[in-house]
Amino acid sequence: MDIPPHITIIAGQLLPRFIPKNEAETTLSFQFTIAPDNTYRVNYVKKQVKGKAVWELVGYEEVRE
Repeated sequence: MDIPPHITIIAGQLLPRFIPKNEAETTLSFQFTIAPDNTYRVNYVKKQVKGKAVWELVGYEEVRE
């Protein structure tokens, strides 16, 4: 799945606020809104890279109400 650059950038900037305190967690999702009314849900998975936990953006969807 191609993730648009603007979604990747914004999600990456918001990611530190959503990283679980429980180190056993391996997935996370959160939503954000880009003005005026586009809301997106992004999905991350935790991977080990050279012994360090790294959260990788694996998908997104536009949230429609």
